[in-house]
Amino acid sequence: MEPDHVDLTSGSTGPRYIFFDNLRFLFVCFVVLQHAGMAYSWSDWWPVVDDSSIFVTSLVALFDGFLMPALFYIAGYFAIPSIAKKTISTFVFGKFKRLGALWLVCILFVCPMLPLIYHYTRDGLRLTSSYAVIWLRLMGNAIRFDIGMMLPMNQLMQNDLFYQRYMWFIALLIAFFLIFALVYRLKPGWFESMDQELILKKASIRSTLKTILTIGLLTFSGSTALIVLMFSVTSGVTNPESWFTLGNFVQFRVSRIFLHSTYFILGILTYKRNWIQSGKFPGRLNIWMISFLLTFIAYFSSILLVKTSSGTQAQLFGLVAWFWLNFFTISALGLSMALALKYWNRSTALNRNLASNSYNLYLTHYVFVLGFQLFFIQVQQMPVGFKYLAVSTLALFCGYLVSQFLIKPFPKITVAAVAGIFAAMMMMLRI
Repeated sequence: MEPDHVDLTSGSTGPRYIFFDNLRFLFVCFVVLQHAGMAYSWSDWWPVVDDSSIFVTSLVALFDGFLMPALFYIAGYFAIPSIAKKTISTFVFGKFKRLGALWLVCILFVCPMLPLIYHYTRDGLRLTSSYAVIWLRLMGNAIRFDIGMMLPMNQLMQNDLFYQRYMWFIALLIAFFLIFALVYRLKPGWFESMDQELILKKASIRSTLKTILTIGLLTFSGSTALIVLMFSVTSGVTNPESWFTLGNFVQFRVSRIFLHSTYFILGILTYKRNWIQSGKFPGRLNIWMISFLLTFIAYFSSILLVKTSSGTQAQLFGLVAWFWLNFFTISALGLSMALALKYWNRSTALNRNLASNSYNLYLTHYVFVLGFQLFFIQVQQMPVGFKYLAVSTLALFCGYLVSQFLIKPFPKITVAAVAGIFAAMMMMLRI
């Protein structure tokens, strides 16, 4: 999810798939919208909990179904052209420098704010513990380097246990790049792009349907097998969406790790095999539109049935929802790519500017989302939909301004400012 534009021009007449840059920014904006809606959905573990809305809940479910796999797919697509221009050591060092350094900054300075806010909202909007105490407890838990299944989210937040929050994506992305670099070092021939004439061909209905069925069944089968394995080898774990921690460096949902790794590999294969040029992927736009509508209706209807059921019936509907999620994910990605390739595959000053801010927007959005959610929780008369709209708009606007006018031109000053705010919070937020 790095913001740099990668020039994929082949010769003077080949297509430039710059729509990936545009999609990446759009998907990051959707991540902001998803997190802005967490306070107004059924997520009782989120630091700020306000009145819920079925409309906002449906949006959160939609975004949760495909955003992270889509971002892993884009990262995978750019992996080969990125490493081909560098030595493997330079590639790895560059990932650690660009992704790892800011991951560490957010882990140390941003993420510890979440348990503070969680306790604040659960204790009648008053501080019952100092920020310094929470931070020290959180970091103390982090350096235990736990390996194994994590507790449910509410328990993690209540007990100030270490959880990477939204930084899990960056950590897992670094891990994927490291594995990719190792395999590339051992088997470079696997990643040589196939020579094809770069002329966009019209996809067939059959190939598009085959893609939907193949990827949907593959991720459903692989992910379900991991969930069954998790239940069989661990005791006391009953939630299929439980998280796993690997030394606290990498944390992921067991149910989604196969999904995310599959989409990262799918991105690599798309570049290697020239699927865009040959018309194999994304394929037919009309098929993707139909598939998207049908799978989302099936997926979200199943979620509603889960929420309104209990016991064995809820578990059955949960399995149905999980089945449809895998097909919705590939349908949403395929539709997004088909639309962007047809209507948004162009470079403008605005598009380049927005794309260059996508990574910084991802890094900073939690601060603004939670800050505005805290503000509007005290505005009781305001309808939930207006609160969500206000939080989303303000978080996007502030995140962009901070990225464009502070982080990009003054990165060192930004880090110093964050450290200063952290020091002030350590001294002032006391009880």
